[in-house]
Formats: sequence, structure tokens, C-alpha cells
Amino acid sequence: MPGLTPGNQHSGGEPLGMRSLVTAAMLGLLAGARASAAEPAAAMFLCDPVHSGVHADDALGVKLAPRWRFRTNQLNRSTPVVLDGVVYVGSNNGRFYALDAASGKPRWAFAAAGPVNSSATVRAGVVYFADDHAVYALDAWTGAKRWRARFGPDVAHPGHDWDFFQSSPTVAGGRLYVGSGDGNLYAFDAATGAPAWTFATKGRVRSTPAVAGGTVYVGSFDGNLYAINAESGTLRWRFKTKGNPDFPILYAVDSRSGKKRWSVDEHESWVISSPAFANGTVFYGSSDGNAMRAIDERTGKRRWSFDAQGRVWSSPLLLDGRVYFGTGGGEVYWLDARKGTMLGFADSEGTIYSSIGEGDSTIFYASDDGYVYAVK
Repeated sequence: MPGLTPGNQHSGGEPLGMRSLVTAAMLGLLAGARASAAEPAAAMFLCDPVHSGVHADDALGVKLAPRWRFRTNQLNRSTPVVLDGVVYVGSNNGRFYALDAASGKPRWAFAAAGPVNSSATVRAGVVYFADDHAVYALDAWTGAKRWRARFGPDVAHPGHDWDFFQSSPTVAGGRLYVGSGDGNLYAFDAATGAPAWTFATKGRVRSTPAVAGGTVYVGSFDGNLYAINAESGTLRWRFKTKGNPDFPILYAVDSRSGKKRWSVDEHESWVISSPAFANGTVFYGSSDGNAMRAIDERTGKRRWSFDAQGRVWSSPLLLDGRVYFGTGGGEVYWLDARKGTMLGFADSEGTIYSSIGEGDSTIFYASDDGYVYAVK
């Protein structure tokens, strides 16, 4: 892809929601991790199992215009995922949708057991997503259920009013990995839903697992980042964060040893956004800092900061030399990835907690105003 290629030193994580004691950014830099061997075409949160945030397929113009919007009548915090002309997205109304990418018309809708604030993975004709009760596998074309695996009840957590997100499934090597509010990381056979193993933590697991080099990396509300053997489910190492309930710290952790390489203190601003990385640069959002930032991957030194004039919980999408993200003010910005200068923006009438999806030379985003948007 012009201008952006995934870094070779680390892998990324997924937004941990209002993940007290563990920053989303903590999962961002897993130094030394690499994606596994080539697998079937797939789409997922932050683009790949390593969660680099780099989209390699399409190019977009700088000037984009509204294409369509789809009404759900509820808050929307699931990030749209796009594959083969279909947009897959969940809603707080308890439904999971497959929308035509060109028109926004629904192809099918599936009624889940509760609000769907996770993002989907689509692979080999199957779409996977989770709610607070279970993880689901559906036929990607018809919405028919293939299998479902239930979770246990959420573990107690103070300040749960800010617990907005759910772990999103990651599929790699024929297995599905997903966290749950019951404190567990689960591994299932992706084809059948048969359980492979369960790894217990002492807090809710809202992080989306990152998978690289035979290891699953995931964060927990218990304040730890875990590296787990993808095959056996055994612990390889654990990194303990400072456990600050305001979680203002971005960490870079060596993926092999679990040792900290550096950290960046956001000074009481939450780091909900998960980092994306390319060409030696790490991109992440700062909540109360109202900013998208770019830092050097080796040192953590800031390269630029963009004033978004609103909270940035959205994780950055990197595409064609640009950075795309949403804000608490309802805007979606795209910036020059090297300079941090604004190239364009779109908007909605509500807070955007979701991240940006892309496909068919179009960006897609979900908003708390009750709509899913397409801009081309």
C-alpha cells in the first residue's frame, strides 16, 4: 500500500472499552511480533490478527462525500467490517447487520441475546461476533447460525457505567480467540465452535486478542497484559501495568520477554484508543487530551499531535498514507500520516466511539446518533 506498511517490531491490540486498570494502548506495541502465515481473505477489527491498523486494499480520494446512512435507532459502538461488498456491524439494539456496501440496504439481520458492541471477523464465508452473553458464528451470506458458545456472568467491576465495549473475536490458524466479561479468554475451533482451552484472569476481558507468532496477547481489567500460548492456552508471560484507574499510560512491551521498552504518560487522559503502526510510527488517540498522536515506535518520542477538539476513543485506520479516526464531537477526520495535517472530515450527530471501517473505496463508521454511515 502506498505510504504505509506494517512495522516489523510490534503488533497492536484492540480497544479495551472503558477498561479500568488496563490501557487500550498497552496492547498496542508487542515488540517483535509478526503475523502468521498467509490465511484465507478475511476482514476484522484493525485489519489483521496482529491488529496493525493498516488497510492494504483500496485507495480513497481526499475529498469524500456522504454515500448513505442506515438507521438502527440505538447507540452504535461496533466498528463496521467490510468484505466482498458487505458491511457487517452490530448495534446496542441487540441486532447484528449485514448491509450492502453500495446501497446500505440490509441483506439480513440477526437477533443476538443482548447489545452487540464487539466488531466482527469475517473469514471463509463465516462471520463471527460477540455480545455479553456469547460468541456467534453465522453464515456470512444468509445470517444463519452455524454455532454459538456461551459466556459466564460478568465479574464485578466498579465504574462499570463506562464499560462500553466488548472483546471482538480474532480468528487465526483455524481457531477463534475472544475475551469475555466473565474474566476469561476463550479459544474455540473456528469451524465447529468446539472449545479448545480457557485462560482465566481476575478481571473483565474487553480487549480484542492480538495473535502473532503462536502467541495470543490480551489485556484484562485486572491490570495485566498476558501472553498466552495459542495452541495450549498456557501462560508465557504477564506484564503488570501501574494499575491506575485513570489508565493514562501507553506502553511498549517486548513481545518475547514481556519487558517494558518504554511508556508515554498521557497525564490523566484515558488511552482508550488502540494503537496502529506503520513505517516506524505508532498512532493512537488520547481521550481527555482530545488528540490523535504519532510517536516513534522505538523511543516513544512524539512526532506530531492533532487537536481533534473532542475525545478520541476511536482506534486509527491507516490507509494510503492517511490516518482515519472518529471523535466524541461526532466528526471523522483523515490526516496526512507523516505530518498530522488535516486533509478532510465527515460528521454525524452523535459521539463516535467506534473505529473506521473501509472497503470498496468507501469508509464506514457507526455513531451514537443511531446511524451507520458510508462516505466515499
